[in-house]
Amino acid sequence: MKRTISILLLACICALCACTKQAAQAPSPVEKGIRFLESQEAQDPGEVAEVLAEIRQKELDAAREQKIESLLSGEVNVWSQFRDFVILGDSRAVGYWVFDFLDKSRVLADGGETIANVPDRLEGIKALNPSYIFLCYGLNDVSIGYWDTKEEYVEAFAETIALLQKEVPNAKLIVSSILPARDPAFDLDSSWRQIPEYSALVGQWCAEHSIAFADNDAISETYSYYWQNDGIHVMPEFYPYWAANLIIASWEDTDE
Repeated sequence: MKRTISILLLACICALCACTKQAAQAPSPVEKGIRFLESQEAQDPGEVAEVLAEIRQKELDAAREQKIESLLSGEVNVWSQFRDFVILGDSRAVGYWVFDFLDKSRVLADGGETIANVPDRLEGIKALNPSYIFLCYGLNDVSIGYWDTKEEYVEAFAETIALLQKEVPNAKLIVSSILPARDPAFDLDSSWRQIPEYSALVGQWCAEHSIAFADNDAISETYSYYWQNDGIHVMPEFYPYWAANLIIASWEDTDE
């Protein structure tokens, strides 16, 4: 009996010693931190920087997606997002102030205007000194006859962007894709059938030169019933969707 008790006691002592040894070997939070830092030091600094950049980009992407969701759901009022801005454009851009969505003084647009009118708008743009400039041209650009091909137009468009970057260097430029025309507008000018081609080439140029581009093709298709009877202009109900696209594009990180 005494022999059995002695054996059990010895076993308990051995188990206790083993647990104590294991606990002593388990690293403390501080030790874990030191080991992590040592492991990072052992890595190539470039690799560490790349990992940290990826983590940061994921955080930024997640935050941007949350902002977009809040905007599209109506949780955030789209018009409240237009701060320190200027809108340039034609008669369709004029609707932003005509329908009382935005301050008229910030919408430098008029019927019949094209990118060729931008130099005439520079004084007004500089006076406002905006952080964001939204370019909403295209309808008249396609039909006016200044440029014989979409390639020539994109060259002129590139010169317009360069001019704005030179004259208003601190402003971020956001280009709106060209809203399409619909029947019966083509009876007035058949060249408007080429709008999608012009718009696509402008979008391609923007992507290649890190200029924010608001692609309105999807909303133009989804809300085609918001075009007015002339097939050219859009109803007030369309503007919040267009505006949301412009704001979302302004959130793009276009820095190279």
